[in-house]
Formats: sequence, C-alpha cells, structure tokens
Amino acid sequence: MKQAVNKIIFVLFGLLLFGCATQQQIVQQQIPEIDNKYDSEFPVKSIAKQLDFVSGTIKKLDCLAFYMSYVFPPDNTIDANNITKETLLRQSIANTVTNESVTGTATVIYYDGKKVGLLTCAHVVDFPDTIITRYDHGNGAIEVLSVKVKQQNYVKDLPEGEAVEIIATNPKDDIAFLIKNLDEHIQFPEVLDYPIGNTKDLEWGSVVYVMGFPLGNKMVTRAIVSNPGRSNKNRFLTDALYNRGISGAPVLAIRDGVPNIEWVGIASSASAQNVHYVKPGKEEPEFINPDEVYNGDLYVDHKKMINYGVTFNVTIEAVMDFLNENKEMLEENGIDPKQLFK
Repeated sequence: MKQAVNKIIFVLFGLLLFGCATQQQIVQQQIPEIDNKYDSEFPVKSIAKQLDFVSGTIKKLDCLAFYMSYVFPPDNTIDANNITKETLLRQSIANTVTNESVTGTATVIYYDGKKVGLLTCAHVVDFPDTIITRYDHGNGAIEVLSVKVKQQNYVKDLPEGEAVEIIATNPKDDIAFLIKNLDEHIQFPEVLDYPIGNTKDLEWGSVVYVMGFPLGNKMVTRAIVSNPGRSNKNRFLTDALYNRGISGAPVLAIRDGVPNIEWVGIASSASAQNVHYVKPGKEEPEFINPDEVYNGDLYVDHKKMINYGVTFNVTIEAVMDFLNENKEMLEENGIDPKQLFK
C-alpha cells in the first residue's frame, strides 16, 4: 500500500514538473525576438494604451466644394479653351448651384500653442476648378460646365479658430498639409509624435495598424504588408479593409514589441472598379414589386465598387520628402519645420 502511494506521489510530482516546464516553454515562446525588424506576429502585450493615444491625434475631415453649373443647348459652339463670364451668362439656358463632398482623416502633426498642422491625402481636399460634361457620350458640344466658387474644409474636434487652410498638396503622391489658427483655448490638441519608421524594413507579413474614419466612424484596423519591395518606392501594399473616409489615416508598425511603435505611412486608396447598372427614374415609388413587369423609365448610372483587401499606402519617406520640398511654404505660414516629427 505504501509503495502504491509513493508511485502516485511520484507521478503527480512528474506531472507538476512537466506542467511547469511546459508553461515556461510557452512563456519563452511568447517573448518577441529582438531582431530590430518590424513584427510579423501579433503583439504579446496590449496595444490598447498606444491606440487610445493615436485616437486623440486623428480628426475627421469634411470637405465641401460648391459649383455654379451652367447648362448649354445641344447646338452650341462654345470653345472650352476660350470661355468668358459673358459667354456663360449669355449662352447658357439654365444655371444651378451644385456641391461635391469628401470625408477623410487628418492627423495632427504640429501644434505650437496657437496653430495646428495636419497631414492628410491630397485627393480628399483637391477639387477640380472646372468640370465639363458633353453631349453625345462625351464627344459632342459642352452640355454642362461647372465652376468651383467656394470650398469649405472642416476638421472636427479642434478648438475654435480660423478656417482650415490648404497650405501644400502633391496630387501625384497624394499628400496634403493643412493648418488652422486657433482662438484662445484651454483644449490642447495631441500631436502624433511617434518616431519615423523605415518602409525598407517592412517584410512580407509585417503587421501594421491603421486608425481613421471609414464611413465617418473612428475605427482601427489591423493589416498585413504584401509586396514590400514593389517598384513604386512611394507606395506599399496591405490587405487592410479600407472604406471611404479612411484616406489620410496613419499607418503604424511595431518594431521588437510594444511600445516600440513607428509611423511608416498614411492610408491612401483602395482598389476599385466602375460598375454600370440600370435603375428606375427618380420619381418612381421607393418600393417596386419585383414580381410585376416594370413599365416605367429606365436610366443608366454607375458607381465605384471597392475591391476590399487590396489597399495602397503612401510611404513615410514620401511624406518627409513632401514636407522638405515645401519647407519655405510652411515657414511662410508660421510652421517651424524643425518641430515636425520631432
């Protein structure tokens, strides 16, 4: 009986040692390897505190452009390269005011107590001065000519002050810099001051975080980098599920575990395609019975459909080049370039 008890104790002791060894092995496996590379595994430590800080530095950016649109008869002979104000007023048969709106994400990268500097994508704030549509499927005379008369840029959750001003843009690389002069205030905007990263160190499978305002909602998403060595040095590809409104959001990577977070780029665009479809007229009832034959007017329309999971990001190197190229412009508007990404 005593031998049986000893055997049981020995077995339990062995299991205890095995459990401790296994637990120790798991703990060792969880410790990230210190290799000075961006992590491709999900972080062991919580990143919630860091993301909460980032959430205070990003702002919803709403841009609204107003156009005066002039409508011309089908038989007009107006030359698009030689249009005057008198031509618009005399030859147009109707005119109306229309507007275009875009929502994006702006990140606070500068604050000196009176002025805020924000980084976003150029396509969010860059509206064309003139829009022309033509008869005969775009090959005929001018049908409608729209001229931009006003643009409003509004950044939510900033102290009151002057209007948001566009200081510099680079449509090719899709980067823009905005400023806003603030009134006297007690609310101090937070600045995203994480270190500048190096996109050359991104590898297949590197994990990045993106925080912005898809569809107007403040959200964070996690993505994996693909094809980091692609030919376009100012772009890199991820599988992030972008949606409208996230353009301009900061893209962050972790180097050797939390809290070593670096800024590697900004979200730019998702792959999309134009889809044409047939729809009823605007005056038709909201509900149409699909089991009945429809005899009303039909119209062709189109919209962009996002190919989710194929997304493009502007590299942080392209952002730094943009800021250096516009150094004089920034200084003329009261921005100290030395304080950017300090």
